[in-house]
Amino acid sequence: MPGKAKRFVRKCVTFATKQGVKELELNFCEPTLDCYSTTNYINHEALFELPTHVYDYTCLESLKLISCSFVAAELLNFHVLKELSLGWMEVKLSTIQSLLSTCGALESLSLKRCWNSDDFDLGEENPRLRKLVVDRCMFGSNGRYFIVNAPNLRYFYYSGLNNDFLIIDVRSLVMEEHVLDFCIELEGYALFLYKLVENISGIRVLTVCNYFLQDYELPDNFNPEGFWIDHARAYRCIVYTLREVDIKGFKGTINEIRVLTYFITMGKVLRKMTINKSKDDVRLESYHRDMAEELMSKVQRASTELDISIC
Repeated sequence: MPGKAKRFVRKCVTFATKQGVKELELNFCEPTLDCYSTTNYINHEALFELPTHVYDYTCLESLKLISCSFVAAELLNFHVLKELSLGWMEVKLSTIQSLLSTCGALESLSLKRCWNSDDFDLGEENPRLRKLVVDRCMFGSNGRYFIVNAPNLRYFYYSGLNNDFLIIDVRSLVMEEHVLDFCIELEGYALFLYKLVENISGIRVLTVCNYFLQDYELPDNFNPEGFWIDHARAYRCIVYTLREVDIKGFKGTINEIRVLTYFITMGKVLRKMTINKSKDDVRLESYHRDMAEELMSKVQRASTELDISIC
């Protein structure tokens, strides 16, 4: 209940800035609301406000504000800020654009449990951004665009709902790692993942959740029995650059086996594959391991240096 201790918190922040602190984190989120798929944090008013004297402080390299509101127009002195994390508050697209524009040294942007009424359209090129995390955020109910234009982006993490986007465009020339973690409770949205993976090129590490491997709503002429074997394209990133695959929540389903077979038979430079068994039911863990081991023994590997581990 930070509202009852505003004066005390401000004194703490004042003390920290007087000592020349370079990293400042103000976290006032409510832990009881932090379950995976709930959306009851939307329109949840921030519980604290960034003290006004911080806007004049010029030494911050890392700033994390969780359920702590701020005035974007006042963030004009953060010339050395490299990392910014925002959570549990409304963050409009115009605010994000303003932050990327005014914070000249910003390389890492993290949004957790944020929401707005806009499309997530960062189409204007931002050459400084190296890391982008979007963790369980909710965008406009009519939003259809997720666009990021960051040619030097190396790490992209997306977790949560897919917001039913129709256009997904993450533009980067040097992408090294993608992490995609989606709510498995919701059905019918896996097409989003396939669209996103189709645009990935040059990555070295791809981490996906079990939801990625599930069937999605298929077109009438789609043959799931043979797609991953007969019709899946040999994407350049799979054949020439992908070196590590991390699978989470493996249950040994037919479609999971097909997708993993695709990676194993297509990944010519693949070095490491980690199959993390589902922990939902301990009684089935041995079955999940048996299915993974059978896959390892039967599928011919495109890479002679591939090491497959089961966890």
